[in-house]
Amino acid sequence: MNSIKIPKRITEELAEETGLHLGDGTMNFYKNKKRIKGLFSLRGHIIDDREHYNTRIKELYKNIYNLDISLRSSKKTGVYGFQKWSDEIVNYKNKELGLPLGKKDTTLSIPKIFLTKKSFKIAVLRGIFDTDGGVYLENKRGRDYPRLKISSTSKILIEQVLSILKELKIHATVYINKRKEENWNDLNILEIRGWKNSINFILLIEPKNQKHINRFYKF
Repeated sequence: MNSIKIPKRITEELAEETGLHLGDGTMNFYKNKKRIKGLFSLRGHIIDDREHYNTRIKELYKNIYNLDISLRSSKKTGVYGFQKWSDEIVNYKNKELGLPLGKKDTTLSIPKIFLTKKSFKIAVLRGIFDTDGGVYLENKRGRDYPRLKISSTSKILIEQVLSILKELKIHATVYINKRKEENWNDLNILEIRGWKNSINFILLIEPKNQKHINRFYKF
């Protein structure tokens, strides 16, 4: 078994992986074989995200952590992804990058280290969009009109994304979807509308999740 390596410097690949974590990841310390151990999980949709996990995500974790991830489906929960028991990875993500342990809440945010360079901002946004984003087409006054969307229960995260897009000169709007379900947090939704803004976003951010790419170019 190859030993896990912890990154010694901040890279665009690490920024993208952190964006994936903000969307699909969870981590905490749990009891495992009579001792407390760190567990990191990353899971997406069982069908829609499978190609993304099999290609891009598998490659990223090998490059960043020297980790050969074992991908599995869970028909019961409808997810596809992996989990890894590793104190090293959980401690690094929590103590060095500042990512939270346990359930992600409304204070989730992009770690400051990834807001120091334009290339890091683009890469972390790519990871967020590939996990928490969506591509839609609506009919507006008889014409096809694209919408790109990123959703999160964290207002802080969405405001950070909005700030990055402003720097990149891509117009976006934000609104709140009030949820009626008990104990469910409201959704903060960012939308990029229209062909010009959408094309600029796709060309600049270069999403790696094939479901987004296929859907956009189909339009």
